Amino acid sequence: MIYYLIPLAIIITSLSLLLSMIARKLPKLATINVDSIITEKNSVAKNRIILQRLVRKSVAVRYVLVKFFRPLVQQIVQLVSDFYQKIINLEQLKTQSTTPLKTIEIRREAKDILATAHQLLDEQKIDEAETAYIKVLELEKDNHDAYSGLVEVYLANRDYKKARETCRYNLKLLTKVAKGDTNGLKHKLASCHADLGYIYQLENRPTYALKSFEKAVNIEPNNPRFLDLLLKISIMLKRKELAWRTFNALKESDPENQKLAELKEEIDALPASSQAAAT
Repeated sequence: MIYYLIPLAIIITSLSLLLSMIARKLPKLATINVDSIITEKNSVAKNRIILQRLVRKSVAVRYVLVKFFRPLVQQIVQLVSDFYQKIINLEQLKTQSTTPLKTIEIRREAKDILATAHQLLDEQKIDEAETAYIKVLELEKDNHDAYSGLVEVYLANRDYKKARETCRYNLKLLTKVAKGDTNGLKHKLASCHADLGYIYQLENRPTYALKSFEKAVNIEPNNPRFLDLLLKISIMLKRKELAWRTFNALKESDPENQKLAELKEEIDALPASSQAAAT
């Protein structure tokens, strides 16, 4: 029986608490104004309608403003773009005009110093000439005439090693650029081979000298100087066939050479050879 009383007691207690809460809230519920709720709802709806109208009007105004100001904005953008492009073009023009001018000035200065160096060398002012040639190379690192001048300076000082290395370096530079035969570079290349052969002769290396003179003649077959150098080294090495061939070429290219008869006698004096005699 007691098991039925406990749930009944719980239900009665809960109902009592609920009734108590309703009793406390009744005064507040009684004060609520139903009309004010309706008015508030109407006000919110009205505000929403007004806001929507404003949004529509702002969109329309924005459309008008964009339509009106767009050409003006485009013109401003175009003006700024054109101005910026003009600045870029001026910078490019300045660079293009300055670089060649600077190059011309450097070449002119190098040419003047080179002329001074040659004059100093002719006056046997060897150390001053060397300084001048080096100054030229500081301005133009590939100036072949300056390297040739340094070779003469080192030969004058009998520094054959420096002369040989300088000549070989110049030869290396010339070999790269002389293929097109521009600005007489092939002649400079042939002269460089001849200079190197002369240095080898001074170093008592006639075989190397012969090879260098042959290269010079291969480039300029009718050059009397190169032919003369090759002929003399051929006689020295008793290369009778080569000596005759070179003699004939020298006789054809320089028939007024006063030493032809003497050279012919030297070739005749060489050991017998099966090669054809001079014409």
